[in-house]
Amino acid sequence: MLDAEVGQAIRFHRKNAKMTLQGLADKLGIAYQQVQKYETGVNRVGAGRLMEIAEILNIPVAGFFDNSRGQTGETAATAGDDPDTALQGRQLLVWFLRIKDPQKRRTALAYIRSLAEQE
Repeated sequence: MLDAEVGQAIRFHRKNAKMTLQGLADKLGIAYQQVQKYETGVNRVGAGRLMEIAEILNIPVAGFFDNSRGQTGETAATAGDDPDTALQGRQLLVWFLRIKDPQKRRTALAYIRSLAEQE
């Protein structure tokens, strides 16, 4: 299960960086099929390789893992069974926590709240 979650996170960050499977594979010096196997959880990503991927995608290694290794009740209830939604929620939290300015955090939170209230 964790291998698939890490793979989904790799895929999310790769796409967020606007990088193709082939682009990431080229930077890693491996076949794109291997990256595809990482992303689908078919093959386990070793620690060293995960560090390489994090460096290429310019994210911390922790960005591939959710903090609790499981969803909180609220996240699970709102994400349903959609792994992409849960992953996006975790990534939103990671990026939000990188905002150091308290006023910017409040502004970001107010904006997200307003989007949710429009639904």
